[in-house]
Amino acid sequence: MTQEKNSKWPTILIAVAAGVITAMQVGKVPPALPVIAEDLELSRVTAGLVASLFFVFGAIFGVAVGGLADRFGERRLLFVGLAFLLLGTLIGGLIVDSGVLLATRVLEGVGYIAVTVSAPKIIFGAAKPADVPVAIAIWSTFMPLGMAIIMVVSPWLLDGIGWQGVWLVNAGVLAVFIAVAAVGLAERKHAKRGQGAKAPPAFDWPGAKALMARPGPWLLGFIFTLYALQWFAVMTWLPTFLIETQQRSLTNASLFAALVVFVNVAGNLAAGWLMVRGGLPRWLLIGFSLAVMAATVPLIFSAGVGADAKIPLAIAFSAMTGLLPAACLAGAPVHAPSPAQFAMSNGFIIQGATIGSLLGPPIMGALTSSFGSWENFWWVMLIGPAIGLVLVARLRSAERRLAGAT
Repeated sequence: MTQEKNSKWPTILIAVAAGVITAMQVGKVPPALPVIAEDLELSRVTAGLVASLFFVFGAIFGVAVGGLADRFGERRLLFVGLAFLLLGTLIGGLIVDSGVLLATRVLEGVGYIAVTVSAPKIIFGAAKPADVPVAIAIWSTFMPLGMAIIMVVSPWLLDGIGWQGVWLVNAGVLAVFIAVAAVGLAERKHAKRGQGAKAPPAFDWPGAKALMARPGPWLLGFIFTLYALQWFAVMTWLPTFLIETQQRSLTNASLFAALVVFVNVAGNLAAGWLMVRGGLPRWLLIGFSLAVMAATVPLIFSAGVGADAKIPLAIAFSAMTGLLPAACLAGAPVHAPSPAQFAMSNGFIIQGATIGSLLGPPIMGALTSSFGSWENFWWVMLIGPAIGLVLVARLRSAERRLAGAT
């Protein structure tokens, strides 16, 4: 009995590791983007699509996939997602063609959304209530951690085996992890089977309707859209930006970009501590992150800021806005009508993130092409945070009403 009351940290860590390896399939693109664009003669907008098409399926079907996790089981969906990631990465590494590469990015994206909506539900079920905010904060590090790992390794792999080799190495990592996860989660399968009778007979339309009637998931989803649009656009194009504006080598630019991505982890973890230990509300952490975004990102691209200040500004932007993902994801169970809609609520918020991640890189690619220079569109970077701060005010009111109702 005592053991059942404790958080099952091995299960939690396997779920987090699944997210990290999934994020590696996002992070393998930015260092390789200049090489891919040259090899396949891609325009800047098309090169941006190589990064962002990964998110197209989740941008459309995030909530629906969350419902599948609630209906068919989160562990089963996790392994389906990992299989799609493996298949897409393997084909992308074997067939060198721009159309095939774009198609495999969509295929990988199916796996991405399956993993990212199922893993939090696994974590939520494995953590005791007191540990849930910390466990979700650890989970929220999966994107910057996975991206940073592969961005550090990629420059040397690119020199030795090319971008197709990077894809094949990732396929190998996925294959090994699937085997490890199958063993690590095997003891949980029997427990889940016993709960099969409790699953709804079909998609939970009443639950979806109740969820969508609540303002919280909409607000958190839209806010995450604005954050992801800006953060992922900057992280995708940062190596190219540093190469073109500061004449850095590919290795140097990729390592600095990896550092900028990695420091986001600090904000993710700090958010968990601030919510649990500090008692700070979600809306305050989210509002602070958006204010930092407004103060830093325009300066990164402004011609009036010296080159030496660009990377420190990018580090400050990534580290301090890392509070936002953990705060938004922690709101998923709070704004779900019942525990049965937790994965669906999480899917709603993740869908917002994937929409932003889908739009960000091609929009920034189009801006550089339209304005003719990185420095000429700095003011555009103020639009998202300004809208986000208005939404935060609405979120604050919604959470106060929710607290009063309970």
